[in-house]
Amino acid sequence: MSGAALLATVFVAICVAAWLSGKRLWSLMRRSRFLFLALAALYSFFTPGDRMWVVALVPAPTYEGALLALEHSTRLAGVLAFVCMLVTSYPRDVLVGGMLACLAPLRRLRLPVDRAAMRMSIVLEMVSAPEGLPNWRECFSSEVDAESANEAVVQVHLPDWVRADAMALLLLTVAAEIIVRMFR
Repeated sequence: MSGAALLATVFVAICVAAWLSGKRLWSLMRRSRFLFLALAALYSFFTPGDRMWVVALVPAPTYEGALLALEHSTRLAGVLAFVCMLVTSYPRDVLVGGMLACLAPLRRLRLPVDRAAMRMSIVLEMVSAPEGLPNWRECFSSEVDAESANEAVVQVHLPDWVRADAMALLLLTVAAEIIVRMFR
């Protein structure tokens, strides 16, 4: 998706996410500022095309690179808005349970699905935590004893898969395919 469809989708997603939890959305955007900066720098300066200015021996961004940077930054903003909506709408144990349910077939390939879910639980805890969290250096410098580390319990809610879920998934897949084909 690109162009007007991308802008409209991301605009609506950001509006809905701001309505649900504007403070959390702003926090996610602020935490991702270096990703936005990296996208802008990498695409602008390393995409071939017409330079924005021509000065000898001075690197210059290109117009094509700037457009690509804007497009990918818009996509990143949309992903952050959808993450904000998910984290706001569902408790952490339901999100981790959904991830476990979706990744369950990968257990047959002997992939560590439980470890991935545990890591996602930690990430969701950090994403949904208030701004008053300690600095990351302080987290590693503090002493943690073995007894308190073993007391941590993660509860996961695995919802039952019903026929309505399968129908909703099918309808969403068909709707997404129709939307993609409309804007091609």
